[in-house]
Amino acid sequence: MKGYKVRRAIIIGALCTAVIVPSFIQLVNAQPILKNTVIDKELNHDSPSIMKGRFETKGNYEIKDDKVVFKFSLMSHHTKPKQIVFGSGQQFEVIITNDDGEEVYRFSDGMDFTLALIYKTLNAGESIEWQNEWDMTNKEGEKLTSGKYKAEISILAGTEKKDERIEESELATIISFNLDILSKEEMKQASELPKNSDKLTENNIKEYEEIALDKEGIIKPEIAKQLIKEAANDIINALSTKDAEAISEFSHPVKGVRFTPYTCVSLESDVVFNKEEIKNFFKDQAIHLWGHYDGSGNEIKLTPSEYYEKFIYSEDFVNAEKVGYNEVLSSGNMLENQFEVYENPIVVEYYFSGFNPDYAGIDWRSLRLVFEEYEGSWKLVGIINNQWTI
Repeated sequence: MKGYKVRRAIIIGALCTAVIVPSFIQLVNAQPILKNTVIDKELNHDSPSIMKGRFETKGNYEIKDDKVVFKFSLMSHHTKPKQIVFGSGQQFEVIITNDDGEEVYRFSDGMDFTLALIYKTLNAGESIEWQNEWDMTNKEGEKLTSGKYKAEISILAGTEKKDERIEESELATIISFNLDILSKEEMKQASELPKNSDKLTENNIKEYEEIALDKEGIIKPEIAKQLIKEAANDIINALSTKDAEAISEFSHPVKGVRFTPYTCVSLESDVVFNKEEIKNFFKDQAIHLWGHYDGSGNEIKLTPSEYYEKFIYSEDFVNAEKVGYNEVLSSGNMLENQFEVYENPIVVEYYFSGFNPDYAGIDWRSLRLVFEEYEGSWKLVGIINNQWTI
C-alpha cells in the first residue's frame, strides 16, 4: 500500500482532470507516401548521412481514439536511385503478439490484395511511408485493456537484381508497448474526485488507488504524463540551454539531484548535487569522480560541464524521437533499478533508437529524468544516462 501523501499527489494532479487514453495505437491501411524528406519528425530525427548499399525501416506509434496508430517508413541510404518491387498490393505486414508470444493481430487477415507487381524507385535519402491502425481487439474480437505487446512490422519489398539482394533486417522493425487502459466508468469516477486535497480521505485514496497505479505499484504511464509533462518539458528545455538557475528551481530541496552515468542507479557511488550546487553546475571547474567507464573500467573524472556533454545532453533530447512516461523505452545489459531505488517516482525518458544504420541500432541513446513528490509538487531527483553497454 502506497503512502497517503504520495497517493494524494497522484490523484489530485491527474485523476481530477483525467481523460485517459491507451498507450498504443494501430495502423490504418493507407496508400504509401513517397518523400524526399521524412514528414514525421519522430521517424527520422537527425538522419544519419546516406550510407552506400542499405535501406532502413523505422516506425513509431501513438494512441488516438481508442486505437493504436503505427506510422512507419522505408528509407534509402543508397547513393544512387534504387528500384524495389512489391509482389502484390500488400506492401507491408503488421503482426502483434502478447507477452506469451501469442498472435493477437495480423494486418493481412481477411484481406484481399491485387496480384500485380508494383515497382517503386527511391532516390538517395528518399523514403516511402505507410500508416496502419489496430482497434486493440484480439482475433476473438475481445477488447484488450492490459498487458505487454510487440508489433513486428515488415516491408514486403525486394529487388529483381540478384546482385542487389535486400537483407531482411533492412525491411523490418519491432515496436514494444504496453496497454493499460481505464474503463469509461473508471474515468468518470476519477473525474468526480474533489480537487481540494484537504477533502481527500484515506478511503478515497484506497478506492481510486487501482486507477492510478499498476500491479507493481508504479504510477501508470498515462497518469504520469498528466502529472509531469509540463515540468519535464521545462527541465529538458533548461538542460538544452544550460539554464542552471531553472534546473535548480525544479531540483529536490532535500535530496538534490543524483547523476547516474549508466542506467543502474548507485546510492553509494553516484554523484549528488544539492540545489545550490546545481545553480553553479556549469561554473564548477572542479574534477569529480562520476563513476567508471563501461568496458574499460577507467574512472570517469570530469568537470560538470564535461560530464554534461558526455552523459547528460549527449544528443538533442529536446527533439527526441520518442518520449516515455514511466515506460522503459530502452534497455541494455545493465540492471534497471530506478523504480526500486527512487520512492514512487515518475521517470521521463527521452529516446533515440539510433543514428547510423550501419550500427544496426546499437548506437541508441536516451536520457531519463527522475521525479519524486515533495510537499504537493514533483521535484527532480535524478538524471540517468542510458546507452548500449558491453
